[in-house]
Amino acid sequence: MKVVGVEEAERVENPHGVDVRKLMDGESAQIFYITLKPGESLKRHTTPVDAFIYVLKGRGIVEVGDERAEVKKGTAVYLPKGVPHAVSNGGSLDMAFLVIKVV
Repeated sequence: MKVVGVEEAERVENPHGVDVRKLMDGESAQIFYITLKPGESLKRHTTPVDAFIYVLKGRGIVEVGDERAEVKKGTAVYLPKGVPHAVSNGGSLDMAFLVIKVV
């Protein structure tokens, strides 16, 4: 069994300059815990695999292709591979979410 807490999870360098922690890295999936402070964002980018976001706390805006939606705690969003997407925190509190990549 593999058990990993957010605080001891490996920090991942990223082009967005935000706090990304790798929680799990399996054969068929990866799980990342991402924290966006107010004003921070994951800039528009694509991934070569399908991914999902699940918001744990806070609020933000998710853009997928030409669509845009406000998200909050308890919201899940599908990010299809190859489709540009972005996540931003325009609020006054931290936003935390999981990114699950299907590899």
